[in-house]
Amino acid sequence: MSGTWIVVADSSRARFFSWVSRVEPLLELEGMAHSEGRMRDQDEVSDRQGGIAGGHGEGGHAFEAPTDLKHHEAEVFAKLIADKLEHSRVNHDYDKLILVAPPAFLGALRHALNDHVQALVGNSLDKNLVAEDEASIREHIL
Repeated sequence: MSGTWIVVADSSRARFFSWVSRVEPLLELEGMAHSEGRMRDQDEVSDRQGGIAGGHGEGGHAFEAPTDLKHHEAEVFAKLIADKLEHSRVNHDYDKLILVAPPAFLGALRHALNDHVQALVGNSLDKNLVAEDEASIREHIL
């Protein structure tokens, strides 16, 4: 089944649609979830940083928590989506892509796509529509 696929995603969820024509509704094919992308800031780090007691009159040193775990998890999920799109491209499941995602995640997703998949991206929209219904997504694309 070749045609246009629409990928609607954010850092924790992706939905894949097939688009046949402007007059027909989008057909939702499947979805992906990445619960790590939903972590809240307090879930990412503990209340206290670990430390090492200083010797010889030195002060203690605190270990630094990862500076941007959310950003890292978004990159991980973008790579998972990109891998799925590459696999589907090789299987000739689509011949054109439309990407819809919030600006930061759209950048991560574009960065994760290989050149072959990027060449099939016909359009992109920097909006978070992952929780919207099919009709709303379709309205934004048309």
